[in-house]
Amino acid sequence: GDLHGQFRDMLLLFHAFGMPGTSECPRVVFNGDFVDRGKHQLEVVAVLFSLKILYPDQVFMNRGNHEDHHMNQRYGFQKSCEALGPHVGMATYTAIQDVFQHLPS
Repeated sequence: GDLHGQFRDMLLLFHAFGMPGTSECPRVVFNGDFVDRGKHQLEVVAVLFSLKILYPDQVFMNRGNHEDHHMNQRYGFQKSCEALGPHVGMATYTAIQDVFQHLPS
């Protein structure tokens, strides 16, 4: 399902199916819609990106319709990044957008 920045939901998935990279969950595919709407969007992205780095052959990420600049402006991800401060916020947002654009859809 869609995470939409819901950190607790992501943790519940890990609890139910195991942590990616473990024998309980040898492979996992995240099918987009990681951000927008939830209170912990940056945390969700940080965990997913970290898992992808740690387990590149076991964690797969696809881009959903919310991994898009226009959707992020409309539904709140850009504002979540901007809350980090004017310089850091936009730098973070731009870097994450770059990663999103390289994900398969």
